[in-house]
Amino acid sequence: MMITNLLTTYANAAPLLAQGLCMTLQCWIAALCIALPLGALWGILRCNQLAQPIVCNALDVFTFMLRGIPFYVQLLVAYFVLPALFNIDIPASLAAAGSLGICSAAYVSQIVKAGINAIDPYQWEAAYVLGYSTSQTLRFIILPQAFKNVLPAIIGECDQLLKTTAVFSTIGILDLMGVGKNIVAQELNPLSIYSLIALLYLGLSSLLSFASAVVEKKEQA
Repeated sequence: MMITNLLTTYANAAPLLAQGLCMTLQCWIAALCIALPLGALWGILRCNQLAQPIVCNALDVFTFMLRGIPFYVQLLVAYFVLPALFNIDIPASLAAAGSLGICSAAYVSQIVKAGINAIDPYQWEAAYVLGYSTSQTLRFIILPQAFKNVLPAIIGECDQLLKTTAVFSTIGILDLMGVGKNIVAQELNPLSIYSLIALLYLGLSSLLSFASAVVEKKEQA
């Protein structure tokens, strides 16, 4: 009887949880589309070989602030404070994905910066002697090596980003966690619903880890 009730609960909750899962993935992908290119650009501009004092110092301060302020606070600022300051309407999904993407970009920039700085500086000099420009040196020599070095850390940041989307429900987004809260409020069965949500997050994380292992093997081959 208990198993039957559990299966019935899951069957009734499945359509709503599927919608919440789609929203979670949409917000996660949108945040990644901001975090990865923006963070890579910041990391490149802050690396030792390319750093310009004014730009680098400004990015250092901005990165320090994004990493020092809890993301939940940044989310509330993006959704409540900015619209009030500029008298604009920011959709919850845009505020969530945008704030998470920019926050994550600060961490990605640290990873990329460290990966580039780990490359022997003499490789830059050797490339210049061979006639490579700075952009060519970065594109063909430095970044391919740095990519291999930072790939595990980047995958870890992507995984962390996925888990952080769980706080989006606090501003009314019907993501996986938000839908789960609504179902629990109706069914009064938190153990089964939250356990299922935990398994769904675990499954997504496992898929990401598997994809990471495949990519790492290809890079090492």
